[in-house]
Amino acid sequence: MSNRNVIRMHLTVLLVLCALLAPATAVAQDKLDRQLDLYWSEKREVRVIQKRLHLKERRWEFTPYAGIIPNDDFFLYGPLGLRVAYFIDEDFSIEIGVAYALSTKSELENFLEKENLLIVNLPERLEWYAGVTGLWSPIHGKFGIFATKLAHFDMFLSFGAGVIGTKLYDQERFKERAFNIEGHLGAGFRLFMLDWLALRLEYRHYIYPSSKGGVSFPAELSLGVSFFTAPPY
Repeated sequence: MSNRNVIRMHLTVLLVLCALLAPATAVAQDKLDRQLDLYWSEKREVRVIQKRLHLKERRWEFTPYAGIIPNDDFFLYGPLGLRVAYFIDEDFSIEIGVAYALSTKSELENFLEKENLLIVNLPERLEWYAGVTGLWSPIHGKFGIFATKLAHFDMFLSFGAGVIGTKLYDQERFKERAFNIEGHLGAGFRLFMLDWLALRLEYRHYIYPSSKGGVSFPAELSLGVSFFTAPPY
């Protein structure tokens, strides 16, 4: 047999072996790829956390606000107040606040008295309150506005204590003022307009012992405008 025929025979055998082994090699490679994908999917847990655009650490926040306390049956209160907070870090701040509560008779009380169904003589009315509050802001994020601008926000929880001032009446005649210790819990939302300016929507629930017995629990819903001092860095 000539050398040319031997080479040709070897090539033919090699091609036949490649043809036979190709499916097995493809299956093995596919199995290996799947195993690698499973391995790296466990090892590579990619978590994308966006940085805060508006940093608050070591800054002051001044928030004048107006609100409403709608859960009193006979009076509708409209608190006007100011809150001043200092941010220890991005998530925690300490705040002091004070509010004066404007009051007016509710529709229920006006109806009862107009129809001569009942003469309402409430012995105690809310006048003002002040306190110290801790705020924790664990959530922040952003969303699109008309697909042209991103709005940044954060959400927070609040808890604290303070003093509530009330007026005491005897048959609709003012008698004296009283002071009571109160505790409060709440939650809020900030929408940043600029680095130094934000809208602040907040709910707080106050609990305090009434001077006439029992427990009062006014619920306040407020809207304020927050002004931030320049960052110290």
